[in-house]
Amino acid sequence: MKQRFPFTSFPNGWFRIAYSHELPLEGVKPLSYFGKNLVLFRTKQGSPHVLDAYCPHLGANLGYGGRVEGETIKCPFHGWCFNKYGKCTDVPYANRSLPNVQIPTWHVREINGLIFLYYHAQGEAPTWELPQIPELTSREWTQLKQGSQCQINSHVQELHEQVVDIAHFPTVHSDHSTKSQGSEIDGSIWKQYLLSQQALKIATLNLQIETKIEIILYGLGYSLQRYCISGIGKLEFILLFLTTPVNEEELEIHMLISIKSLFSKTITSALTPLLVKTLENEVKKDFPIWKNKLYRTHPILCEGDGEIMRYRYWASQFYSELIEISRGSNTIL
Repeated sequence: MKQRFPFTSFPNGWFRIAYSHELPLEGVKPLSYFGKNLVLFRTKQGSPHVLDAYCPHLGANLGYGGRVEGETIKCPFHGWCFNKYGKCTDVPYANRSLPNVQIPTWHVREINGLIFLYYHAQGEAPTWELPQIPELTSREWTQLKQGSQCQINSHVQELHEQVVDIAHFPTVHSDHSTKSQGSEIDGSIWKQYLLSQQALKIATLNLQIETKIEIILYGLGYSLQRYCISGIGKLEFILLFLTTPVNEEELEIHMLISIKSLFSKTITSALTPLLVKTLENEVKKDFPIWKNKLYRTHPILCEGDGEIMRYRYWASQFYSELIEISRGSNTIL
């Protein structure tokens, strides 16, 4: 990946690692993200936790055969128990614990029916949090519906750069009407506003369809997108676009959607899979580009290319190493 991108494959921040429903009470789930094998488990009290997968005793993977006992996870090999802090609390045949023996732990949050892990190259604690999505607490909105999951050889920063790369819309997505309405930066948050206006003729009716899009990036792993389409009634929906590095070469993509109820539950239920499929098809149009493109540190840009260099400068905060960002490379031809 270093041949294509001049920075680490693992930026700091929050990344999706599981769905809440995948981890029942006292459940154990092996994971592989950030080039590491991890174990996710839910204690008897209901909290999810993540440790490095391998027991420090003789190397058993706790994700395969390990089980939860109270607030600890028990190794399937010799029964050593570790709490949420990774400390050894029991060695059954030694009749004592080994509190100085510890497995590396990870910061975890569970929100909006999703489980997130905080990655930091130096193991530092989170400096910002992910939001509760207010629409999901309203009866007017459907529960998040999971779209397809896929993996791709690319980088999380590349995928989210499409938000500001307005000029690719006509070529890749046959969309000639979407224009940027500006952006805002607030620390780890990037907000992008887009507007599309299209004329549509149905029989004798001349309609103006307007689409307003608000895209909020919380770091480089979490994109919350709000759509409002008006012209024939009003269609509002939310798209969650979540990206997580698996290893230095691959990253995982998850898309989820929630729709504001339209007329009836029947109509809303029928529309949801169609909308999911449409969005998935649009994202897949970018795949051949993402999989094969080279990152240009000093791109030659033209008027109308969007705020690519501003976005890259914002993204640089999520790397522990120094990232070369040339603001002067915005060459206008």
